Amino acid sequence: MLFESHCKLGKIQVDEAAIQVVAPFKKVIWSAPRNTVTRITQKPTASILMLDLTIHTTQGLYEVPSFIKRHLKKLLALFPDVEVVQVGQPGSEWYTDSSRLTYIGTYTDDNQLQREVESAALNGWFVQSTAGTGGHVNVGRTATVAALTGGVSLLFGASRSKDKITVTFGRTSEWIAQHR
Repeated sequence: MLFESHCKLGKIQVDEAAIQVVAPFKKVIWSAPRNTVTRITQKPTASILMLDLTIHTTQGLYEVPSFIKRHLKKLLALFPDVEVVQVGQPGSEWYTDSSRLTYIGTYTDDNQLQREVESAALNGWFVQSTAGTGGHVNVGRTATVAALTGGVSLLFGASRSKDKITVTFGRTSEWIAQHR
């Protein structure tokens, strides 16, 4: 084994012939010949210690979620002639992508929605439409919490999922005129 590291699915392994992800109890989730790898895409995760990798091969795309970031250099050394692409770096948010003309985002956090609407407006976007979906009452969770608290929790309301707002953004006509 030339390389082995943990990921969300189990372990990513590289030997002389193959690259693969193996789940606990040696169950192979995916495997591809090592010489078919054409590109490795890395994307940051919510954790600064992890990356999501996509292994591009001539056979297809393979995911390596929550790969340990400090092991990346060792993995990439095994693929010296393979293109490495970084996505999701600061400054590459969807609203700075000049190839996009529309974007649909779903938000449960009002602050994130406000930040993205403001940033999008500064980059030539406008809100085309919005749609809201109210959260639903989770009966099982409400009943469980009520049973555990002797019903006192019912005074504070039922357990609900967050409301979702779906926003469709489009490019402004001014932006389109300047970038054609």
